[in-house]
Amino acid sequence: MHNLDQKIWQVLHRLGEQADKERLGKVTVPDNERMLAITSDTGIYFNIMLKATRAKRILEVGTSTGNSTLWFCDAIKHNTSAGDHFDGSKKMIITIEANPDKVRRARKNFDEAGVSDMVEIREGIAMDVLKEMLANYQNTKNRNDGHYPAVPFDFVFLDADKENATNYFDLIFPMVRVGGIIAADNILYPEDCVPEMTKYSKYVKNRSDVESVTVPIGNGEEITIKLGP
Repeated sequence: MHNLDQKIWQVLHRLGEQADKERLGKVTVPDNERMLAITSDTGIYFNIMLKATRAKRILEVGTSTGNSTLWFCDAIKHNTSAGDHFDGSKKMIITIEANPDKVRRARKNFDEAGVSDMVEIREGIAMDVLKEMLANYQNTKNRNDGHYPAVPFDFVFLDADKENATNYFDLIFPMVRVGGIIAADNILYPEDCVPEMTKYSKYVKNRSDVESVTVPIGNGEEITIKLGP
């Protein structure tokens, strides 16, 4: 894609080829080392969405090797100027990953793509990391001293363990701005993810403070917009 940052695209192209080989069974990879990457059409979809909504602050739950993160980085580079920063930091994307090997691989990919200054990887169990983030966010918001305001997220991507998807949603929801989007992967595929993600989809669609739709692209994405606090 000629309209993407060239360094980011080179890494995305390499990762996409590897992900396709894994998905088609052309290479054998242990389960804990599989990329589990979003499809390229899903990446393009999110990239366009983020550019259209001018998103500048993103949270990702489930980094893997950083494929989806790179699609987000390109959009943020498009959306921001050199002087943009949040909370005294240039880190506009926070991504959470529990697997140390995948954290190492993601850091290498971010370095190669030239986006390490944009991304903060928080290594640990997602539930624990999110609880701490929410507590810090609420403390900062309640302090309201004007020094470092609590900055909500414009976009959140859920792509970690599926059995905790609704729990992640509930922890994250207060940290998302009104009009912000929470997207969840694997709504339609693979089959072992579908039962839990079907529960997630029903959960968000039954809430009165959001609107949500299942988009049949890639592995299936649940796209949810926050309507109220």
